[in-house]
Amino acid sequence: MASIILGIDLNKKSEDKQTQKKIKKVLEKAGHNVTMADVGPGNLQNLMGKKSSKGKIAVFIVNGADLQTYKDTYVGMKNGYYHTKYCYFGLQGWISPKTCSCNGAKTAKLKKASDDHSSASFTADIVGMTTAEVMEKYKEYIAYACGSNAEELANNLVKVMGGETSSSSSNTNSATSIKEALKDVLSGWDGDVECFLREDTIYVQKISDPTTAKLSLIESQDIFYDSVTVTDVNPSTVNHLEVTYKDHIITVQDDSLIKRFGKISSKISAESSKTLKDAQSFARREWAKLHRGNGHKLECKVLGNLKWKVGKWCRVYLPSFSIDDYMYIIKVSQEEDEDGNWICGLTLVDYPPSLGEPEEDENAENLGGG
Repeated sequence: MASIILGIDLNKKSEDKQTQKKIKKVLEKAGHNVTMADVGPGNLQNLMGKKSSKGKIAVFIVNGADLQTYKDTYVGMKNGYYHTKYCYFGLQGWISPKTCSCNGAKTAKLKKASDDHSSASFTADIVGMTTAEVMEKYKEYIAYACGSNAEELANNLVKVMGGETSSSSSNTNSATSIKEALKDVLSGWDGDVECFLREDTIYVQKISDPTTAKLSLIESQDIFYDSVTVTDVNPSTVNHLEVTYKDHIITVQDDSLIKRFGKISSKISAESSKTLKDAQSFARREWAKLHRGNGHKLECKVLGNLKWKVGKWCRVYLPSFSIDDYMYIIKVSQEEDEDGNWICGLTLVDYPPSLGEPEEDENAENLGGG
């Protein structure tokens, strides 16, 4: 996993050291290699400025929300005088609940601190923002986690970094029950809604039009070429679709698959659509649904970035692998290569996976004839 430099701001030194050790223990249990900086302001930043920190991740445990620190960290890594590749701020909500609790991070508007001696222009673009808003603005290099005690904060840091916490296994049974309950409720909408887990939140929403994708994977630009693995399409997959709407026929087809396997057609109606535009969107969605079980899968590695998330559509252009289409991210993993670079592993398919069938109740009455 990642090589981490763990620093903590000064509040009460003996207590700070204990908090730092507790967080170190949880991070190491999650598989990370952790080095602790001395307690107090400036100590972590000094280590971040050393060339030996290249490729490492900084984690700074703070007891107050500081605009200058946020901006300095972002600018420092962007301009290269800090050599770490990313910094996570850990907010001690039990010390400063107004600004550092999970609620405070999203609601407290931040002002320039009295001991902030930087020029007014340095933080002018973020004054009045919340910590969450600042992190979203500067997410290329910084992010945050919060907690009401050291263990909760540490586990939330692990989640933000994309790993599993020590308490994950204890939640398996309840998670399974929730999953089965969701299957039961959503089975009637299978193909029209998606359900996925991102960090510690379950999302249920209508499947968006793939053409709204804001992410892209372009050959020779984004992907480590040698990391690409493609599982080929099942030959029986429909490759020609006709959708009728009033006096219109909307045709979608895959010329390359037709050339390889011959034309395999399907016809459906979009008469329930209100407009031609809606019918065209319906056609694209149905085309994608037909390809849900086609076996086509892309696995690859890209440079680490928080934009890669499960449940996102992505425009994929890999002509060397005969891919020029929209694909859906079903798995994201985080790792560090031998040079210390942050790498994301991605798995993409042609359409969100089926929600599955709800489990049958073995105790239910048999309602069939007998």
